[in-house]
Amino acid sequence: MKLVKSNPAPLSPKMAARLTTAPWLAGDPEWEAVKSTTRILSVSEAVDECEYLSDFHRDPANMPTKISLDRILQVLQKKRIPFVLTGAHGFSVWTGRPRATRDVDLLLKHGRHYIRAVTAIKELFPNLEARRFGTVTAFFVRGETHSVIDISYPARPDNDVTLQTAIWSKKRSLRYRIPDLEPALANKYGAMLALGREPGKRAQDMIDFFWMVKHSLTSKRKIHLKRLAALGEMVWPGGGGREILRLVEEAKAGKVPVLD
Repeated sequence: MKLVKSNPAPLSPKMAARLTTAPWLAGDPEWEAVKSTTRILSVSEAVDECEYLSDFHRDPANMPTKISLDRILQVLQKKRIPFVLTGAHGFSVWTGRPRATRDVDLLLKHGRHYIRAVTAIKELFPNLEARRFGTVTAFFVRGETHSVIDISYPARPDNDVTLQTAIWSKKRSLRYRIPDLEPALANKYGAMLALGREPGKRAQDMIDFFWMVKHSLTSKRKIHLKRLAALGEMVWPGGGGREILRLVEEAKAGKVPVLD
């Protein structure tokens, strides 16, 4: 594991003007530098840390069914059901900042394997309630409104690429795949553009996108811009390629990406 500093964005004229009358807004630069670091982790280290943090995030009082990532991976591996681990678990290695999440997200090809995965999770967690939403089957603790496992199949062309190009990792005796860097960025971009997406979740998508770009500047895995532009066009034909590259440049400059 290696710590990587993130350079702050240069001060805007407006912020510089604020500091003339409110110097306390400058904070402690050394402390802010510490808090803005990312870490170079292996895939398994990032996934393990995300799950460790998520265990604290899940409230045992409201969750009589213990949601274990290992149990999910074990049953899917045992039944030889191919899948990609997405969401916070799958993206954490690219942000260098694993974070807690309430749910486990799985992406599968539409058809037989998707049906088998849904059936396997129903058998593994019989106390959970399964509900279908378009391309997603979500599992809920009964009486709760936030899902704990989401099983989806591709809703956009870039999701298909995520399945085709996912990279392998190993968690002890368990093998699984996560999205490669460019599809991960495109998936976040697609979520940011999704109509009706809750503003707080869209803001989290933008922050995740920002950290993926910033982390790529100092990690060994650099963004392949031509490949990313092609994926952006899959999300939004006729403009997505240009826009996703603009968002990357803004993140490189220390700005959280904002959509027009």
